[in-house]
Amino acid sequence: MPTQTFYNLPNDKKNQIINAAVDEFFDKGYEKMSISKMISKANIPRGSFYQYFVDKDELYKFIIIEIIGNRKSHYSTRLAGRTDEMKFIPFIRALFISGLEFYKNEPKLAAIATDFLTIRNQELKKEIEGNSQKASQQFFMSMIESRKKTGEISEEIDSEMLIYLINTINATFANYFLEHQDMGFDNEELIKYIDRLLFILQNGIVSN
Repeated sequence: MPTQTFYNLPNDKKNQIINAAVDEFFDKGYEKMSISKMISKANIPRGSFYQYFVDKDELYKFIIIEIIGNRKSHYSTRLAGRTDEMKFIPFIRALFISGLEFYKNEPKLAAIATDFLTIRNQELKKEIEGNSQKASQQFFMSMIESRKKTGEISEEIDSEMLIYLINTINATFANYFLEHQDMGFDNEELIKYIDRLLFILQNGIVSN
């Protein structure tokens, strides 16, 4: 994460560095990202970079946690406080659609977020996932357990496995969108894709 020196910079200077970092992580991914090219794009001395960030990993954590995390939250805030009034599948659908807006409006950040799923540095990955993953797990666990009590979700469902399945579907959708975005899909087509995924989640694959 950044040092206080970075936070003390004027906003335009901070944004210049952030934009250069986003461009480089987008172009190369975490594994091949070059600090040298990034500081060249940001037009800052190499020594200045290390006054702002200890190393590439700290810069990457900042981009994933603060920049991407805050932007994704911006798209999902409309769902805050609606968990009690919405059924489970419609809520997940609304959550995925808010993700769709993020993917369409923030393609570089979305690509970086998806690349994060593939990084080989497992220690860094666990550190970044840390509290955010725990908070997400607790949120979904609470929601699933409350829906079991109302009968909306079967008591036989393994809650942890359901959370894993939702996260997997979300990652699959993200990859699908990023791989096909050049085809010019509109929202209606992509929402149909979401609905097909959720139909399988809700109805299973065995014929009744």
